[in-house]
Amino acid sequence: MTTGQPEKLGLGELRFPEADPRLKKWSFGNLLAFTGPGMILASVTIGNGEVFSASRGGAVFGVAIIWTFVLCAIMKAAIVYSGARYITLTGEHPFQRWAQIIPGPRNWLALLLGVLAVACFPSWAVAYFKGLGQWSNWTFHTDIDPMIWGMIWGVIGFVTVFVRSFKIVENFQTVVVGLMIVFAFVAVFVSNPPWVEALHGLIPNIPSEYPAWVREGYPDVAARPIPLEIIAYLGALGGGSYDYIGYVGSLRAKRWGMLGTPNHAELEEKLNRLDTDQARIPLAEDAENVDNGRAWLRAVKLDVLASFVSVTILALTFIILGDIVLGTGAGQEVPADDNILTNQAAFFSVISPVLVYLYQLAIWAAFFGSLQALFSTIYPYTVREAFAPSFKFLREEKHWHRIRIAVATYTFVGATFLLFSGVSYTAVISFAGILGGVLSLGVWGFAQLWTEHKVLPKPYRMHVVLRVIVLISSIFLFAAGALALVQFFVNFLG
Repeated sequence: MTTGQPEKLGLGELRFPEADPRLKKWSFGNLLAFTGPGMILASVTIGNGEVFSASRGGAVFGVAIIWTFVLCAIMKAAIVYSGARYITLTGEHPFQRWAQIIPGPRNWLALLLGVLAVACFPSWAVAYFKGLGQWSNWTFHTDIDPMIWGMIWGVIGFVTVFVRSFKIVENFQTVVVGLMIVFAFVAVFVSNPPWVEALHGLIPNIPSEYPAWVREGYPDVAARPIPLEIIAYLGALGGGSYDYIGYVGSLRAKRWGMLGTPNHAELEEKLNRLDTDQARIPLAEDAENVDNGRAWLRAVKLDVLASFVSVTILALTFIILGDIVLGTGAGQEVPADDNILTNQAAFFSVISPVLVYLYQLAIWAAFFGSLQALFSTIYPYTVREAFAPSFKFLREEKHWHRIRIAVATYTFVGATFLLFSGVSYTAVISFAGILGGVLSLGVWGFAQLWTEHKVLPKPYRMHVVLRVIVLISSIFLFAAGALALVQFFVNFLG
């Protein structure tokens, strides 16, 4: 590693490009203008996280577990924002800085989280294969093996890596998220749920046992420890490190903050050689530059806020609908491995039978759009950002297309293997959600707190309230993930 003070590297004082004027004037139109990557992040979890996990949670436990989803969304949003704000302020992914400041072998933490994330890629992809396979038989009234349908959709999703652009993905996913929220939100009000009970669900309370009808009719569900079942829901909510590493990297395309400086690649290489044991990142600390940096951070806040508000609203609506349509005193149906999507159609038929067809369309858009986004955007960015600190060629733009193809190929082949291995839908999303959606996020939060303290000038660090939230979130997610992972393997191995 080449080290040196900022002036020796030709860095000088770093100044932000002039912030977009829209960031200084709040309006609904400006809010929409600064959302994009976050909506892709939201959309890639809709099928597995909100449509399946939230409705299953509502059916099994009712609105009593609403608080867990709200709390988890806040925790994940805080940790994601901590990483997104860092790349916006400095122009480098936090994983790049961890190579220097985290004690131990060089790059070990970035490599560890990268390996954990990559291990989860096929699990999430095969979940979409399985969902689309069941959806196809349900929608087209066929009786073909769902694995064949799933394979067909997987091939189509893989092919789109060669024909889709980032902007098309972004616009498509934004529309999908909006449609799903509108449909679910209207369905909640038409169903006239018990609002008082739903509000009580915001008070922390862990169910002591499964309902009698679940124990009798769904013994495989009741056999799972309750903490494992609930934490698996939370792992799927809003994504995990496999998504967030890539999300932070995808902000490069938006060119917010220091990412928008001329010759950014050159700046990033100089930062990579900066020894932050000897000097902090040299951001100019005058009032004008600090204000400009804070203005750019508003774009990040809006994007992260839009993403997590969207998934939280959708999750809460599906919890409530799962309770009043599928749960105790109603249909007593639990979305499970062989019935991932069809029970939820009843959520929309309470408005009009015609909306079942709209639900089917929205589900296809959510599942297929999410699969396509994982192949073409989120996962390639995740690989690049996690492993670029160790392998310089990954940082070079000329290799980007090949990276996308290689990551998509690995994900597709791995998902195909899992599809025909017979592994259950619940098992794959539980494993990926616990490992990448809970446990590794706790590690990320701890590392990000240390990074801010170590390398950022004081005016650019997180407010003390946000630091406390990130710390509490990291402790909770790490502990909950460790507990659930142990329970998962005990349960899985029988």
